[in-house]
Amino acid sequence: MRARPLTAVLGLLAAAAVLAGCGKEPDPRAYPGSESGMSWEDAAARYRISLPSCPVEGFRFDVQPPLTDRLAATFTAAKSCVDGYLKQYGVDPAAPSGHWPSGVSGTAGGATIRPEDPPFDPAEMRQFGWVLDPGVRYDLYFGFHAPDRWSTFWVLVKPGPDREVVYLRSKTLG
Repeated sequence: MRARPLTAVLGLLAAAAVLAGCGKEPDPRAYPGSESGMSWEDAAARYRISLPSCPVEGFRFDVQPPLTDRLAATFTAAKSCVDGYLKQYGVDPAAPSGHWPSGVSGTAGGATIRPEDPPFDPAEMRQFGWVLDPGVRYDLYFGFHAPDRWSTFWVLVKPGPDREVVYLRSKTLG
């Protein structure tokens, strides 16, 4: 007799779990593997950032749940727009923190660093389809801060005469 009520309760719990996961459609701008049901607007609110107010192309993002926290995004926009966006978050576009390829080699934590090693995790870059051109000198910025200064990002910018490609990756959480 006890088996039936327990089976019914377990069935209801399983159904509730399935329904809870079906609450939101995935954001079509999210990379595969991004936090389920999290829109860009929700992710941006969590990190206290926004997209530039100008038109952007090719916008994609990835956000991971708290504890594994990560926000990564890319877009293409006019150079003047990218410059304004960087300034909005405390970065001087004329004074990058560094460049990629770096031109620097050495070791860190016992690992060899080569000039062509990307500034972001190579596995993440493959996941997002981020392919950098080693024949182009990118600008790298470390001082990109959310207004409350809790969320910080590294920003890599592929320069162009009219349009630039921006890659953002969170480094500290908000």
